[in-house]
Amino acid sequence: MRTVSRQAAVAFVLLAGAVAYTLASPRFRQPPVIELGLWFEPVAFDSSRLGHALTPGELVTVESVARQELRHAFKELPITISDRRDARYTLRVVQDVRDLRFRRPVGVAGQSRGIAGFGGSGSVSFDFLANGAMAWAPDDADRAELVAAIGRGIGRTAVHEFIHQILPTAPIHDSRDDESYEFASAARRAQYVGAMRWNLAWPLLTRKLGSSMLSAQEPGGPP
Repeated sequence: MRTVSRQAAVAFVLLAGAVAYTLASPRFRQPPVIELGLWFEPVAFDSSRLGHALTPGELVTVESVARQELRHAFKELPITISDRRDARYTLRVVQDVRDLRFRRPVGVAGQSRGIAGFGGSGSVSFDFLANGAMAWAPDDADRAELVAAIGRGIGRTAVHEFIHQILPTAPIHDSRDDESYEFASAARRAQYVGAMRWNLAWPLLTRKLGSSMLSAQEPGGPP
């Protein structure tokens, strides 16, 4: 049997220590992954612009587009998207969401509650956003484009509501960029058509959750 020299043993110990230090360093540690649970309750929608009610297949498309929006928005963060109702942060897509601050019925795009360190929950209004898609989609949009616009509106609203849950005290409505996820109103073209971008919430999210982005990334976040 070959005898390991003392010098070789010392070198091995030093190398193992260096590897352990590297893996333990904050620069190399992977941030914990958090889960966002989104699911659709039974919903329906019809409008004169559509011509007839959404079909079951189109409702599947709406949900698929909404989930694509969520994955795209959070792709550089340690976040996973699921339909689990026991996730730390959850959103239900329901037929209608009412603002309980008013005595009379007032519909809103979504609402959420979050508690720092615990999680959050909320809901998104299918009616509000489907009607918004009918109003803001281009005049020449065909039925497939209208269905996709509904999905984008729901997905982008879900991003906004999850921001509220993850950063419950952040004043994200201070954003004046009406093409950003943080903007206060869903009554805008960018909610349904074209691209959307991050604004003031991005550096707060990366500070809280970590990011796979390079440190040289612009403060406004990914495109």
